[in-house]
Amino acid sequence: MKRLFFCLVAMMSVFSLAAQSEFENEVINNIMARRSVRKYLDKPVEHAKLEAVAQAGINAPSARNWQYWAVRIIEDQKLINDVSEVYKQANPEAVSRDPNFKNMFRNAPNLICVCAPKDGGFDLDAGLLGENMMLAAQSLGLGTCIQTGPVRFLLTNEKAKFFLERLDIPEGYKLLYVIAIGYPDEKPDAKPRDASKVKFISGEAGKETSMNERIFVDYEENAHFPGGDRACTKWIQEHIKYPEGYTSNQPQGKVVVSFIVEKDGSLDSIKVMKSPDPLLSEEAIRVVKEMPKWVPARYYGKVIRSRFLLPVIFRQP
Repeated sequence: MKRLFFCLVAMMSVFSLAAQSEFENEVINNIMARRSVRKYLDKPVEHAKLEAVAQAGINAPSARNWQYWAVRIIEDQKLINDVSEVYKQANPEAVSRDPNFKNMFRNAPNLICVCAPKDGGFDLDAGLLGENMMLAAQSLGLGTCIQTGPVRFLLTNEKAKFFLERLDIPEGYKLLYVIAIGYPDEKPDAKPRDASKVKFISGEAGKETSMNERIFVDYEENAHFPGGDRACTKWIQEHIKYPEGYTSNQPQGKVVVSFIVEKDGSLDSIKVMKSPDPLLSEEAIRVVKEMPKWVPARYYGKVIRSRFLLPVIFRQP
C-alpha cells in the first residue's frame, strides 16, 4: 500500500472547543464564546451595528407575538455622562474605588435600555429579546453586559429622573434592565458551569443521567496527544496509509474525526463528522483507534471527559 502524504490543519486546538464543536455550528460556537464584558474601548458603536442588534432583539419569540417590550438605544454620550455625574455625587466612595471610572455603566460607550409591562407578566419575553441582542452583538465583535444595579439607581434617585424622561417609556411600562454595549477591552475567561443541573430523562426507568456523567461543555486545559500537536502529526505520519488501490482520481480532502477523551486518556465514541469518501473515513477511524492514550482535559484543576475533533487532510503525493 502507498504511504499516505497528508497534513493536519495547523491549529488542531481550534477544533477542541468542547461539545459544541461536535456540530461545527457557528451559532453554538457564538453562544459558547460570549462573555459578560465590563471593560470597553473608548469607541462608540457604529449606528448600523446597533440597528442590526436591535433587529435581532425584536425578532425574539414573544407570547402570541404581542411584543410587549420597548427598546431604547442610547447613542447620546452627553446623556450618559450627565447621569453619571449624578451617580458620582451620590456614590463618591464607590467611584473613588475605580481609578478608571468614566461612567456608571462600566464605561460602556452605548446602552440598550429594555422596558416591559410593570405587572411583570412579560419579563420572560424581554429576557429573550435581550439574549438575542447580546448574541448578535457577540457575532459583530462587540461586548455586552446586562446591568440591573444602574436601574435601581435610576429608579430611586430623583436627580436621575431626566434620564428616564429621555427614554420616553410607554405608559404602564418599567425600565427592566440595561445592556452595556461596546468594543471590549478585555477577554474574560469562562466561568464554571454546573453541568449536573442538566439531566437527560430517557425512556428507560432509572436511566436518567446528568451532563457531569457525560461530557463537560467547557474546560480550561484542552485534551492533547502526548507530546503535543507535532508529536501527533508525526505519529499519524508513521501509521496512516491510503486504502488499497486508492488512486489520485478518487476523492481527496479533509476527514474530521470526533472522539471523546476519557478521564484516563483513552479514546471513545470515535466517529467521522465530515469526509469526502467512505474509504478515507475507515482509514481515519482505524488510525485514531490505534492511538496511544491522550492527556485528558482539565476543568478548574479537575480531570474530565471532553470531546475533540481531529481534522486529517488526505492528498495523493
